[in-house]
Amino acid sequence: MALTVIVILVALLLFLTAFLLVRTILFTRNSSTVNLTFESSLPPLDQEPQTFAEHLASMIKIETVSHEDVSKDVNANFKIMQSQLAKTYPLAHKLLKKEIVDGYTLLYTWEGQNRDLKPVVFMAHQDVVPADEHTLNQWTYPPFSGKIAEGFIWGRGTMDIKSQLISVFEAVETLIRNKFKPERTILLTFSHNEEVLGTGARAVVEHLKVKGIRVQAVLDEGGSIYDGLIPGVKSLAATIGISEKGYLSLKLTANATGGHSSTPSNATAIGILAKAVTRLEAHRFPHNIKMVKPMFQGLGTSASPLMQLAFANLWLFGGVIIHTLAAKPETDATIRTTTAPTLFHSGVKDNVLPSVAEAVVNFRLLPGETIAEVCEHIRSIINDDRVTFEPMDQKAWEASPLSPVDCKAYQHISSVVREIFPGSAVAPYIMLGGTDSRNFCDVSDNVYRFTPIVVKEEDLNRVHGVNERLEIDALYKMVDTFYRLIPRWASKDM
Repeated sequence: MALTVIVILVALLLFLTAFLLVRTILFTRNSSTVNLTFESSLPPLDQEPQTFAEHLASMIKIETVSHEDVSKDVNANFKIMQSQLAKTYPLAHKLLKKEIVDGYTLLYTWEGQNRDLKPVVFMAHQDVVPADEHTLNQWTYPPFSGKIAEGFIWGRGTMDIKSQLISVFEAVETLIRNKFKPERTILLTFSHNEEVLGTGARAVVEHLKVKGIRVQAVLDEGGSIYDGLIPGVKSLAATIGISEKGYLSLKLTANATGGHSSTPSNATAIGILAKAVTRLEAHRFPHNIKMVKPMFQGLGTSASPLMQLAFANLWLFGGVIIHTLAAKPETDATIRTTTAPTLFHSGVKDNVLPSVAEAVVNFRLLPGETIAEVCEHIRSIINDDRVTFEPMDQKAWEASPLSPVDCKAYQHISSVVREIFPGSAVAPYIMLGGTDSRNFCDVSDNVYRFTPIVVKEEDLNRVHGVNERLEIDALYKMVDTFYRLIPRWASKDM
């Protein structure tokens, strides 16, 4: 009897092992990665990297900072930068039609030979965030110096995202010089207020709608090529954003009886609201690991065997994956709708009880979760009629729809990445932050977010932080990426 039980257990174990292995093999075979060949008569990019660096440095020196309070914007700087662009890229400004939308947002049209083909769009933004005055002494070189030193271009906008703007222009200028003629129309657009979730990109989309223009594909800033940042992946991993999380900033308000601080009640406005915010932080939204499954499937054999096994069999290893990804804020945010209290206002004097307390809590919504569902969840967590909440003006939108990975637009991006960054794995993922590209989902089904630079852990805090910088060689590879990708996307067979 005991022998029979052992035999049955061994058989079950062997069956389970075989089952897991078969599912793992099928999982890696179903990778979304496809290499597309592309015949081109264009010569390889052969400009001097130092020239690209100097061009970017000249733009970094122009302080195109956007502010929530637009009265603080120095609009003259946007005019200076646009004048500098015209001088630096004369062929592009001679051949392409230039329009200015919403005050300072740029839209260029490079007419294709076949106007029946839908155009493609390449995007970036002109504006940058301010440099925190309290950290200026921590910068190796001043944030708007545009210093070229130690193999880098230094300053605000080198990573976010004047580098991409310059790379697109450098590629276009070189393509024109090399007599390239696109089959389909190419649109270039660069907003002036992306950093404040502004109106420039929306205005461009409305401009296209009025003209009845649908777009074949869009590429904006987004995921990068990560070096050692994705758990279980040792090779370079290029992540192409196929969607971005929704955005919701709620203003929470608590009202209570004011008065003198010497005779406080048991329920002050600050206390009521503080408890509500504490409950939100203590009861975070549940994880949804299915959101990152396509990414690890795209990474294919570049992921460790254990990661492949785990993602192929989520029914068994889901808890382990959640524990691994939840260990870091950067990866935890990929598998849940996040909750972040960001502002708290109340009171006018230290001995006066405020009658009103207000807080702002920012949520980033996973695709598949709606604003209405999130609000209902928040209401149930707070569970206090004394606390009300409402979306802030222009600070709420749903998650973007998922763009396909089984189409030529995506596959051309991944193919070019492998040419320039050999050995890289390429995979789709959900953007955690917001970009201008979300607006283009109204006019295109193929909206992608990718910035072709290698990012290490030490670089993560440079964007919007101290010592933002970009390697000269990295800028050259960015230009080369667009130099190769633009002709692919502008072809009639894209």
